[in-house]
Amino acid sequence: MGKGPQPGGEVRRVTGCFAYYAAVRPLFAAALVSAAGLLLIGCSAGSQGSGSTASTTNSASAKPSASASPSSSPTAVNVAAPPAPSASGKLRVRLRDAFPVQSSAFTNAIATEAPDGSVFAAFTTQQTGTPSAPAGTAVYVVDGDGPVQIAEHSPIPVTALAADSTYLYVGGGNKIVEYARATGSIARTVTLAMPVRVMAASAGELWAVLGSSVSGPGQVVEISPASGTVATVGTDGANVVDAAAGPLGLYYVESGGATIVRVNPNGTHVEAATNQTVNQQLSGPAAIQAISVIGSQLFVIHDAGQGMDSSSQTYDATTLAGPQNNASGIAGSNHAVATLAGAMDASAPDGSACSGKACVGRYNVSTGAVTDAVTFPQSTHLGPLLGPYPTVIVFPASGHVYLARLG
Repeated sequence: MGKGPQPGGEVRRVTGCFAYYAAVRPLFAAALVSAAGLLLIGCSAGSQGSGSTASTTNSASAKPSASASPSSSPTAVNVAAPPAPSASGKLRVRLRDAFPVQSSAFTNAIATEAPDGSVFAAFTTQQTGTPSAPAGTAVYVVDGDGPVQIAEHSPIPVTALAADSTYLYVGGGNKIVEYARATGSIARTVTLAMPVRVMAASAGELWAVLGSSVSGPGQVVEISPASGTVATVGTDGANVVDAAAGPLGLYYVESGGATIVRVNPNGTHVEAATNQTVNQQLSGPAAIQAISVIGSQLFVIHDAGQGMDSSSQTYDATTLAGPQNNASGIAGSNHAVATLAGAMDASAPDGSACSGKACVGRYNVSTGAVTDAVTFPQSTHLGPLLGPYPTVIVFPASGHVYLARLG
């Protein structure tokens, strides 16, 4: 089992299926005999952890609802983070881990990264509507420079994932399952009024955008991870397909693209005009979306003309004043995220950032330029770009889907 990348090199792995027990993961490399036993468990049924499961049901409402507490208070997991990436210079792929998932033009990833760099991912071939993987789907995890393992087999469909230092959140249907990362056991199951479409965790809170479809009615709810209580903090969630979370709360753009909303951790709102106009007939009401918080700025995209004239803008994350910048002309290259290596962006081959190749590089928020990039073959499809430790899920023309950590 690899110990991490060597200087100037790259770790490559093709892994099988492993059970995921967070409490024993640090001993994994040394415990080869135990690992062989875990392999059999992981390939057959996945892991629900060794602790008891306490499930509570909560309904979304205008005020926080009462909820039973889990049988024990989960604690933050202790996972060795990947090496910190450099904030300057040419980027490289420093770790490549293969998922036991065959790459195809129809495969998509639902993924998230925890603050410690652990990446969780599930896969689906659904092509229309909100991406969803069926109940029983494996949710994989890559901790630090470790191998791909099975974290859980979800008892519900998987449409969204989120994670913090204590919990892995799996959302699907009208439920969110909270797993205690330290044990792998279910801390609670929260039942909601509508199906989950988007989730984001930050500032000690979990938020979810609910609704059967992006064209129908929706809700934005805030869930307390510690108690499972749920409060409705917005009823304007239609056409919200992305949301950004940061230290000040959750950001999203209301249906139609006219207003940016920040939901503070206490549930109160701050709202401001986007000062942009959406051509509803050409671009649709979901053209403007909040993508990420980069330092003191909220990063927003505007996919005008069905994405052919896409641009990006920034707004002050505190006051929501803006737009401050407008980096147009970088079609296919406007989904920047904050990482420890600075703002990063993934560009599709048909974008102009990397001369016809798929790439991931440092993103200049003011100009839209992508530099110091890692390039991939033109036939490669790039999945989610994640931070804070820059990571991208890669779909090659053939072979297995893999995770690439950059540094």
